[in-house]
Amino acid sequence: MTAAVRIALPPGPDLDPYALAGPTGAVLVAEDRVLVGLGTARTVVLPAGPGAAGAADAVVAGLAGLACVDHLAGEAGSHPVVALGSLPFAPHDAGGLVVPRVLYCREPDGRRWVTVAGDDPAALPGPDDAAAVRRRLDRRAARRTAPAGAAGPVEVVPRSSDEAFAAAVATVVAAVRRGELAKAVLASSADVLVPGGVDVPGLLRRWLRLEPACTLFSLPTPGGQFVGASPELLIARSGREVRSRPLAGTAGRDGAGAHGRAPLPPELLASAKDAEEHRLVVEAIRAALAPACEALVVPDEPELVHLHNLVHLGTTVRGTLAVPAHGPVPSALALVGALHPTPAVGGVPLDSALRLIARLEPDGRGPYAGPVGWIDAAGDGRFVVGIRAMTVGDASVRLTAGVGVVAGSRPETELAEADLKFRAVFDALAPGAAFSTAPLPADGRRAAV
Repeated sequence: MTAAVRIALPPGPDLDPYALAGPTGAVLVAEDRVLVGLGTARTVVLPAGPGAAGAADAVVAGLAGLACVDHLAGEAGSHPVVALGSLPFAPHDAGGLVVPRVLYCREPDGRRWVTVAGDDPAALPGPDDAAAVRRRLDRRAARRTAPAGAAGPVEVVPRSSDEAFAAAVATVVAAVRRGELAKAVLASSADVLVPGGVDVPGLLRRWLRLEPACTLFSLPTPGGQFVGASPELLIARSGREVRSRPLAGTAGRDGAGAHGRAPLPPELLASAKDAEEHRLVVEAIRAALAPACEALVVPDEPELVHLHNLVHLGTTVRGTLAVPAHGPVPSALALVGALHPTPAVGGVPLDSALRLIARLEPDGRGPYAGPVGWIDAAGDGRFVVGIRAMTVGDASVRLTAGVGVVAGSRPETELAEADLKFRAVFDALAPGAAFSTAPLPADGRRAAV
């Protein structure tokens, strides 16, 4: 039977969370809170996704049932038992979250603690062992497990042509104009070959410099390490307070597209196409959260969200959950099930959009655009949308970029937007290298130097 204990760590220099997690551990860094998970004490399986009846409640009950001796009870302001992970984009696909054997947390106020879980309660550390635990974490963070570095230029191998992606956009636009749906999000992928492999901790540090306001994450998935810097908050729950910040509508920071294509709208807030795309997302968030809330504040106008090479339209939604007549307030994971996938990554109406996406993207998305985050035994948690991300495999890195297609979309403009989103990820993977999905050379690959 798995048991756990939480202890405070003694004062000392900050641990580098990316080095501590290494190339295959779990790390989530957001809003000055750091979580690093090492090993697996328990896997929490969601056989049909977080939206299946009773699935989220079962996860929270399972976490709450894990026996934990908490030496910080009433002090840390958060629950010691946490499950974290990356769930698939496909909302009904099986997924899972992991309760780590060792969970390191740095709270926003600087306090640091660890929860250690295992099958032998007698072997778990106590408060007197805090200094020894800290030394073990220091040694792990000091180990060099990263690849030696690229042995040559990276190579970009698009998985489909620009012409095929433009044709898919045109297919969606035609379906929208026939009244079959209002919006669908299309994704395109490219593989990048990196001689010498990827230094995941170094990648995350570069990404932090590029996107300091984003949620950084690195999580193991069946297809490889899913690594990213997401700007989009799906849901955060703390007690009865909830937040969401959907993004939809995109332009480059300089207003120009790539490869000489038609530029994106120079004034994003004045773009009718982007305003419609964003409105559909915000309305869906409101409709999903309102039944669970006694108060919900949705601003009338979006704000501009600035990233290193992109500008998005964003709206911060805040609410207070109502107390049901029977049972607890919805957990963060239950709210994920109600929200995902939003029209920012799926479409409107959702079922029609998902059918069209499955036809136009036969390989599936895996974790791309799926929920990424954590939930604790109190039902609190934080999940972002797994965009601006890549999957790091043994031989290559998979990059994916998605665009929202509505009636006013044009294939050349959506191609330009996809390029900007590819570049947002590629800039962290291969600083200074050029990225292109233009027509391939005869050998089907292109060196980026």
